[in-house]
Amino acid sequence: MNTRELKLVNGCPKWCTEDHSVQAGEDRDYHSGDTRELALPDGRVAMDVTLVHEAGDALPKLAVTAGTLTALLDDVDLLDDEQAAQLEAALMAMTQHVQRSRRYLRGATQVAKKKTKPGFRARAAWRETRLYLAERDGRRCFYCRTGFDELKGVTIDHYIPKSMWQCNLPANLVLACKDCNHTKADQLTWSMVAVLLSSVAGTEAEPISPASIAA
Repeated sequence: MNTRELKLVNGCPKWCTEDHSVQAGEDRDYHSGDTRELALPDGRVAMDVTLVHEAGDALPKLAVTAGTLTALLDDVDLLDDEQAAQLEAALMAMTQHVQRSRRYLRGATQVAKKKTKPGFRARAAWRETRLYLAERDGRRCFYCRTGFDELKGVTIDHYIPKSMWQCNLPANLVLACKDCNHTKADQLTWSMVAVLLSSVAGTEAEPISPASIAA
C-alpha cells in the first residue's frame, strides 16, 4: 500500500509525513508535517516548528521545539491557533529587525567604500595637517598675519618650495592666505635667502633688505 493509500485509509491530512506502516494502535491517529528550522549563522538550530495533530485533538497545533535558545532545555510546547499567530508575529518582527539591520549594514558599507575612494585619505591627511598648523602658529597667515575666522579655504604653503625640497612635513609647512601664497609662489622668502647667504659666506646672518639682494 502506497503512502497516498495509507493516508486515505487512516484519514491523514494532506500535509502529514508520518509513515503509518510502522505505527500501530493510537499512534496511527498522530500526524505531523515537515519540520521547519530556524538556524543560527553557525548552523546551530535555535528552534524548529512543525504542524502536528495528536489523537483526541479536534484541531492541529504548531509544535515548537526549543533549541539553543533555551540552553540545555529541550521542551516542546503545543500552540493553538492564537498562540501560533503570536509566534508568527514574533518571527515576522524578528525578520523585520534583521532586514532593518541589513539595510543599515549595507548603508554603512557603502559609506565606507566612498571614504576609501582614491584621494580621500590624502585629503583627510591635509585637513588634519591644517588643524595642526593652526594650533601651532595660531589661526593667522604666516606672512601677512591676517587672522582666519575659519580654516575652510585656507591654503598650506611650503616654506621652502617643493621645487627645491620635496618635504611635506609640518616643519616645512605654514598656513597662508591665498594672496600671500600666490605672491610667494615658488620662491624663497627673504629671511631664508639671508640664512643661505650667510651660511655660504661663513658669517653670522645679518639683516638683508630686498634692495641689497637686488643690487
